[in-house]
Amino acid sequence: MKLITIILSALVAFSAVSTAADFSQSSYLADTKPAKKVKGEIKEVTFNVHLHCNNCVKKLQENIAFEKGVKDLHICMEDQIVAIKYDASKTNEETLKNAIVKLGVPVKGVSHGGHQHK
Repeated sequence: MKLITIILSALVAFSAVSTAADFSQSSYLADTKPAKKVKGEIKEVTFNVHLHCNNCVKKLQENIAFEKGVKDLHICMEDQIVAIKYDASKTNEETLKNAIVKLGVPVKGVSHGGHQHK
């Protein structure tokens, strides 16, 4: 009987040490800092659009500003442009153009650094 008690005590002690080692290792892993996210290149595109009214401007402001990757948005009804700065690792020009068109605003052209593409 005494032998069984000693064996059970040894098993309980070994189990406690093993669990403590697992916990210690998992807390070590939790304390390590995640790798920094690499930010994508910030690009700028200007869409030449056909804005009908202030409601068109409001609709773009309320939706395009929250598109994934959009960092800055400028809309000018007078000049009929939508200028967007965006993170190229999260979105692209075509996706942004499609988002504008989906809102019912026709895109007539695209400008990059002073030159326009139809």
